[in-house]
Amino acid sequence: MTRDSRPTELWQMSATDLAAGIAAREFSSREATESALARLDAVNDSINAVVEIMRDQALDAADAADAAVAAGKTLGVLHGVPTTIKMNVDWQGMPRNNGIIETKDNVATNGNSPVTDNMLRAGAVILGQTNCPAFAARAMTSNELYGVTLNPWNPKVTPGGSSGGAASAVAAGIGAVAHGNDLGGSVRQPAHCCGIVGLRCTPSRIPNYNPSVALDRPGLHQTTTSQGPLARSIADAVLGYEAMSQRDYRDPWWVPPLPAALEAPFPCKVALFYTDDDIEPAVKDALDTAARFLEDAGCVVEEAAPPRYDEAWRLHQSLLQAEREGATLKNIARYGDDAVRNKFRAFENWDVITPIESRDAYIAAVAMRSTILREWMAFFETYPLLLMPNMYTQSMVLEMDQLGTETVRDHVQKLKPHQVTALLALPGLSVPTGTTNGLPDGVQLVASRMQDPFLFRAGAAIEARAGILTPIDPRGAT
Repeated sequence: MTRDSRPTELWQMSATDLAAGIAAREFSSREATESALARLDAVNDSINAVVEIMRDQALDAADAADAAVAAGKTLGVLHGVPTTIKMNVDWQGMPRNNGIIETKDNVATNGNSPVTDNMLRAGAVILGQTNCPAFAARAMTSNELYGVTLNPWNPKVTPGGSSGGAASAVAAGIGAVAHGNDLGGSVRQPAHCCGIVGLRCTPSRIPNYNPSVALDRPGLHQTTTSQGPLARSIADAVLGYEAMSQRDYRDPWWVPPLPAALEAPFPCKVALFYTDDDIEPAVKDALDTAARFLEDAGCVVEEAAPPRYDEAWRLHQSLLQAEREGATLKNIARYGDDAVRNKFRAFENWDVITPIESRDAYIAAVAMRSTILREWMAFFETYPLLLMPNMYTQSMVLEMDQLGTETVRDHVQKLKPHQVTALLALPGLSVPTGTTNGLPDGVQLVASRMQDPFLFRAGAAIEARAGILTPIDPRGAT
């Protein structure tokens, strides 16, 4: 593509095209970054997605990227490409407050997190930090420090959380790739709500660590938390994944990719799974659409249920609550804003959460997690790809988790498809399928551990038929 024939503004271009154009000197990283910053200036006030803007640092990084091109240096996969990074990972010298008023003046002083380092080594130009809820502990994105992030499709529905700022920014054209992270749906749910692609990678494929955190998280949190890319297309999500997933010794659980010979084949047998409990027609229609697209790509789709689905969800709730009883809930009670406190009050005395009150009970629960995962791994031997909802509703109203205990509990149960797969440390990919009534539809693809590239191949088959829904203009959205 030449400068004269380019049909779009630079901010509208894919990360793939931007990286190629910068490397070929068709345009500069400076031009791409200035275009992205102009887009940010035009639309960010409408959505409040990027809450710390690093304008000078981004332009300096763009100039350095252009100098590297001119010098003939080896270029990373995101070289010169404008991106964003979530507020809850360390970036040396930049704010590190996690959306909490009491820590509003904190900055990262002990170095970058591995994912930040990996993005910078890949040549990414980071425009700024995206919003998340306090403690990144809600499936909505607002806090008392930065305020509420809106969905660029419709300000009355949530952009999701906790990576809602990342998803909203990418969907509105602020940066070509965004960083997010996912403990129980925090990449996939915002991607779904904003009509973009989001990967929850196999945990520790992308290294986890924050130098600013004095004590590592408890065991389940360590083995279920995942970093991941959000992007407007599968190809751009692949670039983000390649950039973010490089080894870092500071994550002792980091794992290299599978050899290509061990990747699942595609086309393949696909298990279509959902429950009839409260599933909205738009969600069922999206699943049927994705199933048809996969069949057209050569897959055989059959309705099949993975093992112990509801049992796994209850186990997820109980184990997380048991681990939160330590520092997390105490810190939320002391430093959290009203919104995050309100959300966690709804978990008190909830009959779906079996209290884990002893060492032996915790050991048994962790052992059961491995048992269920082994059964799912056997399931994937028959059905390498699981097609399921992201959640049982197309969207959720803004700040739904502030509408009372019963609403919060209903909201959490609608997120079961994200939480079960998180418990089992499986990769999951959110893929758009179209729109209904002015809002995006999508599905979740799940595979066995380490099958992240396979998910991209399956997602590409859906995208080839569904198309790419974003960027969109949030100004005037109602």
